[in-house]
Amino acid sequence: MRKVFAFLLVCFLISGTVMAGSIFAQDKFPSKPITLIVPYAPGGSHDLVARALQTQMEKILKVPVLVDNRAGGGTTIGCSIVKTAPPDGYLFGTVSPTFSIIKYTIPDANIRYDQFDPIAFVGYSPQGLFTRKDAPWNNLKEVLDYAKANPGKLRCGNGGFGGNFHLGAIGIEQAAGVQFTHIPFKGAAPAIPAVMGGHVDVIVSTVADTLHMIKGGNLKVLGLASPEKNKFAPKAQIFKELGIDAEFLTYWAYLGPKGIPKDRLKILYEALKKSVETKEVADFFDMQGATISMKNPEELAKFWKKEDQSWEKLIKLSGVKP
Repeated sequence: MRKVFAFLLVCFLISGTVMAGSIFAQDKFPSKPITLIVPYAPGGSHDLVARALQTQMEKILKVPVLVDNRAGGGTTIGCSIVKTAPPDGYLFGTVSPTFSIIKYTIPDANIRYDQFDPIAFVGYSPQGLFTRKDAPWNNLKEVLDYAKANPGKLRCGNGGFGGNFHLGAIGIEQAAGVQFTHIPFKGAAPAIPAVMGGHVDVIVSTVADTLHMIKGGNLKVLGLASPEKNKFAPKAQIFKELGIDAEFLTYWAYLGPKGIPKDRLKILYEALKKSVETKEVADFFDMQGATISMKNPEELAKFWKKEDQSWEKLIKLSGVKP
C-alpha cells in the first residue's frame, strides 16, 4: 500500500511540475508569431516603415512578425481588425493622422483613439507650404505677407477635400490669419506636379512626400508646421519662428486592442524603440525624409487627445460632412 501511495505521489509531483511548466510557457511573451496590421495598400510610407521595423522586431522578439495589409474604407477596415482582436499583444497596427480624422468624417465606423491601447509613436514628417523653384516667394514670411495682402488669391493645392493636407491648409489659414483658394487633387502625388507646373501657387504636403523634388531643386520649401527645425530642409522657416502656433504632422504610430497586459505593452514598445534605434532603420528613415521621434504609450495617449481636439476644430471650419 505504501508503495502504491509513493508511486501516486511521484506521479502527482511530476504532473504538477509539467502543468506548472506549461503555464509558465504560455505566459512567456511572445511565444508565437505577431501580426502587424497596415490599413494601407502595399508600397506606401506606412507599409514601408512597417516592413523596415518588421525585420528588426523579429530579431529582438525572436518570433516572426507578419505584416498584413488591410486597405480600404479610409483605413477603417484595418483599424476595426485591430480594435476587435483579442487583447493579448499578438496583433497590433499602424496608423496615421487619418486615425484621428475618421471619428468625424466616418462616424459610423465607430473608431476612436480611446478604444485602443497606444503602443508607440516612432517618427513624423512635418506638413508645410511648398512652391515651384521660380516662384516669387523664398520663405514663409514672404508668402504669408503676400497672402495677407491678397486674400483668396493664393491657390493652395492639397491631397483632397477633407484629407489631412486640406485640413492642415485650413489650420495654417486660421493660425496665420490668411485666406487661400483651396484646390483639391486626388491624392498628394498629382498635387506636386501641379505646383511645379504653376497650375497652383503652393501646396500643403510633407517633407517626406517632396524630398526628392527638394533635393533636385524643383521645389522650394517655404515653411514647415513643425515642432522644430527639419534636418532635410534646414533653411526652411518653421511657423513658430514667426510666432504662429501651427503644427501639423504626418506620423507613424502603433496601437493595439484595448486591454493588452501592461507587461506585454512594454515589451512591444521596447521592441519598436530598439528597432528604431538600429542603423538600418535610422538610414531608412533618412531616405524617406522622416524624423525619428519616440513617444511611449502614455505620451502617445496625450498626443492623440490633443490631435482629436485639433482635428475636430478644423473639420468644423472646413465644412466637411460625414
